[in-house]
Amino acid sequence: MLDIMRRQKRLKLVLWVVIFALAIGMLLFFVPGSNMGDVTSESYAAKVDDETISMRDFAQAYDRVVENYSRGGGRIPNETLVALGVPGQVLDSLINNRIVEIIGERFGIEVTPAEIRQAIESMSVMQDPDGQFIGIEGYKQVLAANRYSIEEFEKEVRFAQLLKKVRAIITDSLEVSERELRDEFSRANRQTVVEYVYLDKNEFKKRIKPSESELRAYFDEHQETYRIPEKRRAEYLLVRDSQLLPNVTVTESDLREEWNRRPHEETVEASHILFTVSDPSKEAEIRAKAEAVLKQAKEGADFAELARKNSDDSGSAEQGGALGPFQRGQMVPEFENAAFSLKPGEISDLVRTEYGYHIIKVTRHEVPTFEANRESLTSAIHARKAHELAKQKAEEAAAAAQKQKDFAAAAKGLGFQVETNQSGLFTRTDSPYSIGLSQQLIDEVFLLKDVDSVGKAVEHPLGYAVPKLLEVQPAEPGDFSLARKQVEADYLEAEAKEMIQAEAKKLSEEAKKQGSLEKAAKAAGFTMKTTEPFSFNATPAQEIGSNPQFNQTAFDLEPGSVSDPVSLLDNAAVLRVKSRTPFDEEEFKKQRPELRQRLLQALQDPFFQDYVARVADELAKQGKIKKNQSVLERPLAAY
Repeated sequence: MLDIMRRQKRLKLVLWVVIFALAIGMLLFFVPGSNMGDVTSESYAAKVDDETISMRDFAQAYDRVVENYSRGGGRIPNETLVALGVPGQVLDSLINNRIVEIIGERFGIEVTPAEIRQAIESMSVMQDPDGQFIGIEGYKQVLAANRYSIEEFEKEVRFAQLLKKVRAIITDSLEVSERELRDEFSRANRQTVVEYVYLDKNEFKKRIKPSESELRAYFDEHQETYRIPEKRRAEYLLVRDSQLLPNVTVTESDLREEWNRRPHEETVEASHILFTVSDPSKEAEIRAKAEAVLKQAKEGADFAELARKNSDDSGSAEQGGALGPFQRGQMVPEFENAAFSLKPGEISDLVRTEYGYHIIKVTRHEVPTFEANRESLTSAIHARKAHELAKQKAEEAAAAAQKQKDFAAAAKGLGFQVETNQSGLFTRTDSPYSIGLSQQLIDEVFLLKDVDSVGKAVEHPLGYAVPKLLEVQPAEPGDFSLARKQVEADYLEAEAKEMIQAEAKKLSEEAKKQGSLEKAAKAAGFTMKTTEPFSFNATPAQEIGSNPQFNQTAFDLEPGSVSDPVSLLDNAAVLRVKSRTPFDEEEFKKQRPELRQRLLQALQDPFFQDYVARVADELAKQGKIKKNQSVLERPLAAY
């Protein structure tokens, strides 16, 4: 119900979600292959079929993506975004947007100014409370508040409309068969009950008593598994973020810039009790019930308990009516107006919405202010600047250490405090946290070729570090006496798997022969169990867990039939279908339109993605897609 009640957020997010996510985000699936050419000129970000994607277009798109990634906190460092591949994703998205335009040109598809105007005027954020367009001045104000020019915004709206048309033409021939519709209905609506025998790997392990010679033979057969990996030991210079905090200053301008980066909209956290009105003839009766519960709530009754007992919103009722935090523009107007007018602890009168009657209790109402957040802003900026300064100092330390090789001597001549630490021996796959290092530091140590060679400055949990390789212990063959415990565990695991497969096969064959899973299970010393009725997507039993193969088997078999062995990861099961609910033709007819639309959507998305990917591949092979690789590695400021 909460998802239904929530409307789209205000334009600050709506323009991103409706336009950019439609035009770019969806197309991240259509990343062209690595056979695209590279270009060295920095005058443009990419070229697609002689059309240029400018540096300005790339910078604007990248900036919007970064803003979206950074919502709720400080701006993410460019190094992190590059490591995540975000610049590449943005550029690939812009390339694919151009490919969609090329497809549109091939089909002769156009988007008229009238269609663009109609699309804009139909957006909820461009309408007043009466559903009318807010007018050209209001339109300009909304765009200006979100740093959009009219030209830029209408260009994105045009592309969104073009994308719809192109997608519609490409996927128009797809259809869903009657068999597919009936199968999907069965999966969602029919229930089955099965008898099953669960073969537990751990129970089989208890039966296995390996001899020393068997374990030794297993070790010899799998020696590579027990090979002792290469180990390394390193010394490293550490520049702590904390020691540089006193050197960091935070200006009023820094604070304002950080504040402007963060979303700081008015937020309410509330709970509600919903009384749905599905039958208008019973509205008076439902309202009377709601008023009785409202009276109890205002007299001090436990609101959460009232919600659990009375709310028709099953999703929130289990949580005592809790809806969690939301901002303006996320709920239907009547609900939102009431919630934002209440103070923490206050309970509303009955609120009528399209869903029925609500009783709302506000638990938190926050209007963020710059001054109230000054301390957290200062802390965030201090931490970020100290980390940036630690990186700068660590790079200076790395340069000094490269020259002198003697870490102690290098540290003394730096003019700032640097710690010198040594690690114990570690492998490349050791957990960074267990040995007090970072994954970056481990990786850097294993990149060094010679003892006493010095690496570059890399991130460390406490700041930045510069490693020097002290010792290398080469990989060597495993030792049975040292690995014996692990060898035994592996042997039991392997033997139990083989036993389960053999026993499950034997049980299945006997049950089919006798026509009774219960008799076959009893003769083999197993216990047969029976599930509660379950649907195709439900969990049949706790020990079975979520297992698509078990469920598929349960719904494929005719009642009375016994299955072949079903794999449950390391365990297994044999089942017999006891009963299944009949196919409800009347209900199928009711659900058929919605089912068809849902299945069609599931077909259309991958089909369209594949089509665009094939066009991209065709252009790439012809050398008509060229990327400027250098733009993917530079800070945003360079654009």
